[in-house]
Amino acid sequence: MVKTTSTSKLQAPSQPRGQARREQILSAATDLLLEEGHAGFSVRGVAARAGVALSHVQYYFPEPAQIVAALLDRFIAQYADNVLAQFRTGTGSARVRLVTALNFLLNDEAYRNACAVFMLEVSAFAVRDRKIAEAVERYYSVYLGAVEAMAAEINPELSASQRAVRARQCVALIEGMAATRRFLGPDTDRAFSAKAAAQAVELLLS
Repeated sequence: MVKTTSTSKLQAPSQPRGQARREQILSAATDLLLEEGHAGFSVRGVAARAGVALSHVQYYFPEPAQIVAALLDRFIAQYADNVLAQFRTGTGSARVRLVTALNFLLNDEAYRNACAVFMLEVSAFAVRDRKIAEAVERYYSVYLGAVEAMAAEINPELSASQRAVRARQCVALIEGMAATRRFLGPDTDRAFSAKAAAQAVELLLS
């Protein structure tokens, strides 16, 4: 269980070496969450997995909750821009470019692993810790904004409120596909292909 023990702010590394160490810690935290789940997550475990002293982890992340929140923020920065770029810089119709963007989401192994962490593990932390809950809210705010931007181009006739509702439906569909495809049997890859996902999203946006 993640406990908030102080009100210290996250230490922002100003040197490249510090940024590399922070990234090393976050990568170790991701691996620990994937392998041990929230029940086995601890600052000591992160330090051991990263191969650094406990004090080094605490320097960058004074509170355990900040590690989990930083994982979400890193995920937002890594994928939101990439997904929109896949959609906006591709060639062809909006539908073709949607398939390209969804192919990136559904077939990028790093995304699928991260999605498993956030959907299956981080949600357990968010229920108990406000800082992590706020990071989850930031994650979905950016994610929904990206989908709404695509929806506006795919179906310009949708109102702002309609785009907001449809975007939530699309995000639920996409995340469900990304997180559960590994558990649903031999036909999963065909059923959850980017083309099939694009067809389902198009129906939601029509």
